[in-house]
Amino acid sequence: MTTDMNLVSITGFVTKDLLSTIKFLYYTSRAFKSAQIAEGNISSTTFKDADIFMTLTVWEDKESMRKFYLGGEHREAMRQTKPLGLYAKVHSYLTDEVPTTEEAIKIWRNDGRIVHGEPDPKYGDEIVSDEDVSTECIGV
Repeated sequence: MTTDMNLVSITGFVTKDLLSTIKFLYYTSRAFKSAQIAEGNISSTTFKDADIFMTLTVWEDKESMRKFYLGGEHREAMRQTKPLGLYAKVHSYLTDEVPTTEEAIKIWRNDGRIVHGEPDPKYGDEIVSDEDVSTECIGV
């Protein structure tokens, strides 16, 4: 028996300040509405975890998500990442189960890829300092 696998995409974004938040909400509300009606979109959810604005979208396949991702509203919102954001991290994966928002937060923290900003343990990132890197001396 085969199961249908869907593409889940989880995004988290932290804005710089109140003005950035207002601008961010303008751009992302347009992109979110576009996602909801995009061909191949199964579901779209927005939620907040502390200071992190998050989206959880589920797509029929990678190509459907790619068409939306490259589309006008989403592309315009992505252009605002650096001007408006302190931090952004994304994670996409194939699954036959849609995560709850709590599961999505955990998956994002553990498996997300930083696309803007610096690693921060507050967002689940591991910080490795030069002191943590061990070296071996052979023959000494």
